[in-house]
Order: sequence, then C-alpha cells, then structure tokens
Amino acid sequence: MLIFALLLAAAAPSALSEVHQRDIACVVEIAVQADAQKRGIAAGTDVQAHGKRWAGIVGDRIVFETGQPREVVALAMQEAAQASVGKTRDGAVLDACTRQMLRELAVASAADQPLPKPVQSK
Repeated sequence: MLIFALLLAAAAPSALSEVHQRDIACVVEIAVQADAQKRGIAAGTDVQAHGKRWAGIVGDRIVFETGQPREVVALAMQEAAQASVGKTRDGAVLDACTRQMLRELAVASAADQPLPKPVQSK
C-alpha cells in the first residue's frame, strides 16, 4: 500500500515554475505582436509565421516538464493573455522573446531534419 502511495506521489503534476510562467508570458507577447502585425499596426521581425508553432512547442514542453494536462497549460496561456490586455508593451521584452522563439525554432527545425544516408565503406 505504501509503495502505491509513493508511485502516485511521484506521478503528481508539478506547479508551473517561474521559467514556465516567463515562457507563457513570452508566448503572449509574441501573440500580441503577431496580431498587431496582422492588422498592419506593428513592424519589426515578422512573428506571424512562426508564433503559433512556437506556442505549441512551449506548451508541449511545459506539459512534459510539469505533468500538467494540456488543458491546464492552455488555460494558463489564456489567463496570461487576458491579464495582459491593455498593458503597455515593453520593446525589450518583445525583443528577448523574439530571440528566444527564433532560437528554439531553429533547434526544433534542426531536430526535424532527416538523418543523412549512411555511407558504405569500401
């Protein structure tokens, strides 16, 4: 009985860390920028094309690292977006989030590449 309780405790989801919350805030910043670019009122690095893919990568990572259900992570992202409505945007934060997004997308793209074909020895 004690072993079963220990196994359940080990499988319990963990709370969102400060890093996870920062990543969610960055997803919100990118989403706000993408929306502004879509409406033609913002310039800068085009984040429309990659923002959605990156949001999925961040969400998957948080689900994996915390054990939280996908719906809980999606709700955390929605709540962060709602909390950011009407707030003044900080260009430095957006720049940092954009750099993080581009870095992580480059890593994900490299991981998605097929392995090279084996070379036969002579």
